[in-house]
Amino acid sequence: MTELPLPDTNSTIDVLSLSTKNDPDDRKEDRVPEDPQQSAQELSINNRRVDDDAEEGPKTQISDSQRACATVTHTLKGHGRSISNVSFSPDGTKLSSSSADGVILIWHVILPEEEKASNRLAQVEFMTKLVDGEDTEGREGINDVAWSPDSEYLVSGSDDHAIHVWAPSQSPATATTTPIRKLLGHSHCVYCVKFNPIGTLLISGSFDETVKVWDFLGGKLLRTLPGHSEVVSCLDFSRDGSVIVSGSFDGLIRMWDTTSGQCLKTMVVAQETNAPVTCINFTPNSRYLITCSLDSTVRIWDYRSKEGTVVKSYTGHSNIKYSIPARVISRPNTTKLLGTQNIISRDLVMMGSEDGSLWVWDLQSAELVLRQPFHQDSTIGLSIHPTDPSIFATAGLDKDPTVKICSLSSPTPFNQPPN
Repeated sequence: MTELPLPDTNSTIDVLSLSTKNDPDDRKEDRVPEDPQQSAQELSINNRRVDDDAEEGPKTQISDSQRACATVTHTLKGHGRSISNVSFSPDGTKLSSSSADGVILIWHVILPEEEKASNRLAQVEFMTKLVDGEDTEGREGINDVAWSPDSEYLVSGSDDHAIHVWAPSQSPATATTTPIRKLLGHSHCVYCVKFNPIGTLLISGSFDETVKVWDFLGGKLLRTLPGHSEVVSCLDFSRDGSVIVSGSFDGLIRMWDTTSGQCLKTMVVAQETNAPVTCINFTPNSRYLITCSLDSTVRIWDYRSKEGTVVKSYTGHSNIKYSIPARVISRPNTTKLLGTQNIISRDLVMMGSEDGSLWVWDLQSAELVLRQPFHQDSTIGLSIHPTDPSIFATAGLDKDPTVKICSLSSPTPFNQPPN
């Protein structure tokens, strides 16, 4: 097998190498210079190289030696309607949960001080309720939220066509707070929002089929990126912030130059089915893209190849109706974080399912390591703790809406034989 050079996690994306056309609607003309070494089937997401075997496909049976389990450590109640989103703040001290009635609850997350503590989360406390106005009757639902990189601000995109800016850290504990600013410009529901890595820019996607780029600090619209023909359902920035990627219900992935707004590349997620794209993220080193679509498939893409190449896919779960995110859990440098039974020693892909279960695959082998029921209805909310990747939060469309905070563990360290 030909080896690829390890990607530099501090490097930037060469946007000129992605730009090969002027017509953003011409899918077949998307080209980038081809590197013959890139044909090797290897996958590295965080300055580590792992073997990829795309031909074998995903495995849906779990062997005892590879089995993982997840334990619910906290159940959070407080929402009156189904929960659409959960998100840990970048510093890991707060968790937001948002619901269809337009309410955002902020929870204070406390990690144990002792490294050998048996409970990964010492405490979770209700902190603040964020709501636009006192009357909840008829309030528009919230579709997505994003924390600023410094964890001071939270933005939400909702059905009222506006982006709401909140400052939960500046609010008195247990108080009800209103937004400090609204960003107006979309002509339809705001479906997704995302900060750039340094918190100066905000991007939003909408049912109006556009991506908008905002000066977050100044509260001004900088540019509008047209090109999609259906709702823009998901967005992300590259690690260095130079490239924006968008996914849409039109089945396309588009990559944009952040500064100029030029469409650099267009990829079709599923040629046969034209399945809507519901989730898209760069991997931690921005070398690959991970997508979810309404054909019950998670894909990892090498976007630097000519038309984009799927180097790995994960199936078995159910996802044909809702926007359910997939998350890459990248193993830390020290595999044992706290306690003795909670171990993340390989890179994983985690996703909810419309049958209420949670699915976890080994990223490099596509081997299923966890399939576990969590909610009575579809599990659509998922967030990984930023400093301890074995901790995650889920939410579902249950009649009794709850947020569950869980700890991922394995009976034996992954990739080591059982005693």
